[in-house]
Amino acid sequence: MLRAALYNYRWEISIAVLALATHLFVFFLLVNAQNGDVLATVRVDDGFYELAENIRAGNGFSWNTEAPYLPNTMRTPGYSVLLAGLIEIFGVTGAAIVQLLAATAIPLLGLSIARVLTRSRTVGIIIGIVLALDPTLAQLSFQFYTETVFLIVFFAWLLTILHYFKRPTVTILILSALFLGAAILIKASVQYIPLLLIPFILWVHGKKNWRQSVAHIGILLIIVGAILAPWILRNVQQFDTPALSTQASFVLYTNFAPAVLSIAEDRSFSEVIDTFLTPEEYRGDAITFANEGAYKEKALTIMREHPEATAFVMGKSLFTFFTNDGFYTLLSRSGQNPDNYLAALIMMRLVWIGITLSALIGACAYLLTKRSPSTIFVIILVGYFALISTTAAFGTNPRYRLPVDPIIISLAVVGASLILAKFKREKY
Repeated sequence: MLRAALYNYRWEISIAVLALATHLFVFFLLVNAQNGDVLATVRVDDGFYELAENIRAGNGFSWNTEAPYLPNTMRTPGYSVLLAGLIEIFGVTGAAIVQLLAATAIPLLGLSIARVLTRSRTVGIIIGIVLALDPTLAQLSFQFYTETVFLIVFFAWLLTILHYFKRPTVTILILSALFLGAAILIKASVQYIPLLLIPFILWVHGKKNWRQSVAHIGILLIIVGAILAPWILRNVQQFDTPALSTQASFVLYTNFAPAVLSIAEDRSFSEVIDTFLTPEEYRGDAITFANEGAYKEKALTIMREHPEATAFVMGKSLFTFFTNDGFYTLLSRSGQNPDNYLAALIMMRLVWIGITLSALIGACAYLLTKRSPSTIFVIILVGYFALISTTAAFGTNPRYRLPVDPIIISLAVVGASLILAKFKREKY
């Protein structure tokens, strides 16, 4: 029986081993670049380590390194609380290794998502291998960013919601809602996905079963709301605001607005940052629930005053979202000079341009011939993540695309198969 199981799941096991080997190789590569300093390698710059340390020390949810420990409004607590627990139990190095090991599940979940979307084991294996070798995913597997834990939970949600579209039972819906609520608590950028789901739940059940549709929508919103309620209640009590995070306003004001000004005024981004932002705004301490509306309005005013620069920044962000492969960042952080690998970097960029164009063909084919709740929803989901990535402006990187990589690559394989089939028909 064990031998049969090993044979049946040989590809899944091989992909997990490949992912583990890739993640360990990149881990030791970056630790070596930091002269053996594990904390410097995994700590990064998003403040999650500081949040975790303050949680452990009883200073509350704050990323300040000294008193007064001001309550943080930018992050949601899901990852920081988990990280605090991992560090408390295993230490910094142990927490990084546990996260690295957990990350091997991501290619396997991507494989499963691709199989559900395309009904092809071969396509699933391709996606699994690509994710196992992904340089960005390898770096994030041990660094203290939200991505690894978020992707595990988010991919689990995506897999369950795709099954729900095919078999809309209450059990699958509840499981999906639990995963989605947890994903939002880890990364607030997905907080609007429950609203995107509503028309698709109505579609799945049809007009005749509208009562069941309403009941299922209610179950979804109640479960997600119950998971988020304690955090929202905390923000109401401390800031008198029923919101999750100020992250969107922060990124819009500190990333997108300066990028627009740099194009409009023909100045470098760093020059604009130096004159446009105060140190408190740059660190994320100045923007709170009380004033985020004013900051958002300032950013929108800049966008309205410079529509051409705004369009350029958005276009550049979208191009980067779909084509950045992550190798440049890996080379830089490993102490290498990316200029020495220019040919390889250009080739990888061309590969991702090809993947994007092929995915566009695959998406069009699905829209024309295989319209279903699943196919339409995943295409909209790609658009959702592409759109929210534009606010990062010049800071857009492959991290923003990872949640929809299995979808994009699946559509690309479909598109490529259609192109090959057309060439074969024309040849013969």
